[in-house]
Amino acid sequence: MKQAPLHIFTVREAYLLAAASMFLGLFVSITLQGFLAEREQVALLERLSILIGELAILAPPIFILKQRGVVWTRVLPLRPVSPVTLFMAVVIIGGAIGLVSVFEVLVLPYFPIPDFLKQLEAEMIQADLFDNLVLIIAGTLVAPLVEEFIFRGILQQSLFYRYGSLLPAMVIPTVIFALFHVAYLFYLPALVELIALALLLAWLMLKTGNLLIPIMVHGLFNLSSFTGVFITDLEEISTLTELGIPWIILSVVMATAGWIYFKQLPVVVFDEVYLIPPLREELS
Repeated sequence: MKQAPLHIFTVREAYLLAAASMFLGLFVSITLQGFLAEREQVALLERLSILIGELAILAPPIFILKQRGVVWTRVLPLRPVSPVTLFMAVVIIGGAIGLVSVFEVLVLPYFPIPDFLKQLEAEMIQADLFDNLVLIIAGTLVAPLVEEFIFRGILQQSLFYRYGSLLPAMVIPTVIFALFHVAYLFYLPALVELIALALLLAWLMLKTGNLLIPIMVHGLFNLSSFTGVFITDLEEISTLTELGIPWIILSVVMATAGWIYFKQLPVVVFDEVYLIPPLREELS
């Protein structure tokens, strides 16, 4: 079956779009939270502002694509993947989530959870079910969709086909992705986890050529973070034995199996890749 061609931006425009999307998303979310701070049902309104802020990230690329007359689906890398690949993506993120819990148990004695993260968890536990549902939808559905569209879709693909190299295509979007999650820059273990996640998403994007894989993996990782708030208090687990040796072994086996599977896959390169002309060229 003939594959649809992929359209990419120039590297400069990809950077500008990522920066504009990050700024607009944060600006909309922070502005709405400040405006709604004194109103009733603050918790629900704050969660809605986060949801709206995530959706606002899409505005710059959608606007530019409309101006250029390019259908937005043409910039989405969506090569077909087998059911086995889909299953192994679930396996590798399941193992990664388990290894994250091991990492957190090891580092918590040296890096106590900061107060602002404890406050966020306390607010979730105390919030109403509907309030948390809005936040979970924002974190597990909307955020993976829009963030992967920007970072692994537009930015990573533009870098990969411009430089023909894996290194800038993986590292640069990872750094910008980490900067976008500004709150976690102030807690080293969370920053390490964030960078590791972003590199995994970039690698899976390169190995599958299908943006839906990093979207799914991103969503599952975020979902595990939400469920962990209600199910497990890692501060009460001080040793790996308390975490559970079977859990550790299963996590290692799953992560290793997923790594072996994706490592043997070749990097996906689209046969037809077209550059979206810069606006200056269109006007000249």
